[in-house]
Amino acid sequence: METAMTGARDVRETALRMAEQNIANSFQFAQALLAARDAQDVVHIHSEFVKTQMAALTDQAQDLARKASKMAEPPAKGSAAPKDGGKDAGKGGKAA
Repeated sequence: METAMTGARDVRETALRMAEQNIANSFQFAQALLAARDAQDVVHIHSEFVKTQMAALTDQAQDLARKASKMAEPPAKGSAAPKDGGKDAGKGGKAA
């Protein structure tokens, strides 16, 4: 259970960092548009923003998918099983 909570927290924090980066990229794009000299400059700035943002979004989606699939993996062998093999150690190895 602890591993699932840690994994969920990691995914949430990663998504938040990604959202912050996307917002920062959008503000940089807006600032670049304000500095555009003409329509051709606007088109160039826009196409560069779309190209870089699509690459960033692809990387982000892949990163989140990796993290999510890691959360879905079963725990490593032996990590979730009781050390006594499921027997009650306090009763001479017999289950109650």
